[in-house]
Amino acid sequence: MRHPTALAIDKFNRLLNFTEDQYSQDWEHECAAPLRVKEFIDCYHENTNTDDEKFTLMALILSSFDVYFDEHPEDSRTWEALKSILLSDMSLHKDHIEYYSCVDTEVEEEWFSITSLVRTLKND
Repeated sequence: MRHPTALAIDKFNRLLNFTEDQYSQDWEHECAAPLRVKEFIDCYHENTNTDDEKFTLMALILSSFDVYFDEHPEDSRTWEALKSILLSDMSLHKDHIEYYSCVDTEVEEEWFSITSLVRTLKND
């Protein structure tokens, strides 16, 4: 399973004005900012140059979007923008897709708020 890289995290800490924490273990969850999802998607389009950067930033986007979607389920435009990225680079983001699909359970109470959306990607 692939993971966010320290080099990419450092880059996005600078670009997105996050405070660096050398003890951070789950950067994408600790820095998740639901109200910045659109900014993070723009950053993905404008500032990712490597697969490591794309993978790392997508981890932050999905963690942020999971909280955002729970509060704004009517916002289909943000999901469509995110879905487009995931579909265009599905092999790179397969670990993210599998994680948020909760493939090991059919108990909806154990799902993320975006699980049902992410599961549709396998049908597209």
